[in-house]
Amino acid sequence: MPGRLFLVFILFSCSSCSSQENIGLIKNWHSYPVPVNQDSLIKYNWAVTGWAVSLSDNEIHVGSEKDRMTSKDLPFKADVNKEDKITVGEVSYLKVDDGLIIGFNRGEWGGSLYWFTADGKKHYKISNDQVIQFTQKDGRNYAIQGLNHMGFSQGSIITIDKKNGRWTSNTYFKLPDAPEVFTTDNAGDFYIVTSSRILKINKSGKAVTLIADGFWSQGLYPNSVVVKDGILYAGMRGGVLKYEIKNNKQTWLLNH
Repeated sequence: MPGRLFLVFILFSCSSCSSQENIGLIKNWHSYPVPVNQDSLIKYNWAVTGWAVSLSDNEIHVGSEKDRMTSKDLPFKADVNKEDKITVGEVSYLKVDDGLIIGFNRGEWGGSLYWFTADGKKHYKISNDQVIQFTQKDGRNYAIQGLNHMGFSQGSIITIDKKNGRWTSNTYFKLPDAPEVFTTDNAGDFYIVTSSRILKINKSGKAVTLIADGFWSQGLYPNSVVVKDGILYAGMRGGVLKYEIKNNKQTWLLNH
C-alpha cells in the first residue's frame, strides 16, 4: 500500500506541474467563441483571476494580473509634498537617463505625473496626466492616459520629452475613449485597447479602428496586450482575447 500511495503522489505531482505549464503558455490554452450573452459576461466580470499576457523567448506567456501588478512596485517610497494627495493610487513608472518618470492614478479622484531621481530623493511634478501605461518607441517616451468612469470616457497618447533640462508631457494622439493598454509591433505601429475598441495607429499618426464595439466593455477590464505574427492577444478578466488582425477574427482563450 505505501508503494501505491507513493506512485499516486508522483502522478498527482506530475499532473500539477503539467497543468501549471499549460497555464503559462498561451499555445496550450483552448479556443472558444467570444462571450456575448449577459450571463457569460457577468461570470467573467466576477472571475477571481485576471489574466495578463507577455512576450518572452518568442512565446506568449500568461500569468495572473496580481503578479503583474506586484512587478510594478517602485524601488523606493515616493514621498512628495503632503499638499499633493495625488501621489497615491495605482503606480506605473518608466526608467529614463536621469531617474524615473512616475505616474500616479487614482481613477475618478485624479492623477499626476512626476520625475524622480533614481534614489527618490529629488522630484518635481510634470503634469496632471492620469497615466495608465508607459512605453518607449524609436527613442521616445510614450504613455497612455485617461479615465473611464460613470459614462465618462476620454484619453490620449502622450509623449514625455526633456526640454531645457526638464521633462514635459504633450498630447500625441487624442483617443475616442479611455485607453486600457497599448503596445507596438515590429513595424513600430501602436495597438491600443480602449474601454470599448481596438485601434491601430501607424507612424504617420493615421488611426484605423480594428474592433469598434468590444465585448470587454461589459466589465472585463483589459490589463495587457501583445502583438506577435499578426495576432493580437489581450489579457483580461476570466480569459484572453485572440484577435487575428488580417482576418478580423476574434477568439476567446481559456486555460481549460
